[in-house]
Amino acid sequence: MALKILHSSGRKKGNETVTYEHGNETDIVQFGYGKFPIDYAVNFEGLTLSFDLQNGMYHYNRALGDWKTEINVCANGAKVLIHPVEPLNLPDNLTDFMEIKFDPIRVEPSGKCVVFVTMPIEIGVFLESKEGPADILDIVSYVYPKYSLYGGANRGVITRFNESKVYYYPPSMKNYETGLLKLEIENRSDEWATVGRVVIFQKGLYLYFDENFVAASAEMKIISPDVAVVTGIDSPIRPEMTPSNRLFKNRKLTPFFNVTGMLNDTSFTMDMGLI
Repeated sequence: MALKILHSSGRKKGNETVTYEHGNETDIVQFGYGKFPIDYAVNFEGLTLSFDLQNGMYHYNRALGDWKTEINVCANGAKVLIHPVEPLNLPDNLTDFMEIKFDPIRVEPSGKCVVFVTMPIEIGVFLESKEGPADILDIVSYVYPKYSLYGGANRGVITRFNESKVYYYPPSMKNYETGLLKLEIENRSDEWATVGRVVIFQKGLYLYFDENFVAASAEMKIISPDVAVVTGIDSPIRPEMTPSNRLFKNRKLTPFFNVTGMLNDTSFTMDMGLI
């Protein structure tokens, strides 16, 4: 099971991909993301979703366990996009930051490595009209959200929290519950550093999907043993993956985000510890 990194440095990541011998060829049944006609229906692992036309109007019905939604839709010739979306929307939009805690990695001075960690995902249902862009209709998730605080009460950010093992090639997983974050770690300091978590800003979460995986990419530049800059990268982990519709919108920062200078475009400075 070999992992081959075709490119490992440089800010522009447009053509970067990961190829590997280990596939996702298991007995796991995967969810089918994509674009569909508006009369498309889903019946998958407890999730039912349909658009029923009654008296000239569509009635959207979705159920997952006891969680149900009904919405009236007036549309003519619209398409339905069912895409994985950033896991920062349920049960309410509480934060713009995702935190992943993983098995600690010791990185030598000037050292580099590429690993994969897992993250939760949510499923977005979009409507795309013939005349305009797609707009979100509904969001659902198989994963119950957990939240944490990176930093302290007087200086920190609320985060959507997840724990993960560290993988050196993409593992098999359920693409309707879990996504991958490809993390490029570079220690730019002259000291050994230990990394055991990553915090990424929603604007930097560029999700891509194919028939087996949902994935995003980021790079972590370690400035000192306690400080690192995490930047989201708009690049698929392998060729021919489809970009997901994004939910991020420029708006006021999370009320608990109160650290001046920590955020720059898609980059977030972790200066409150790396483990």
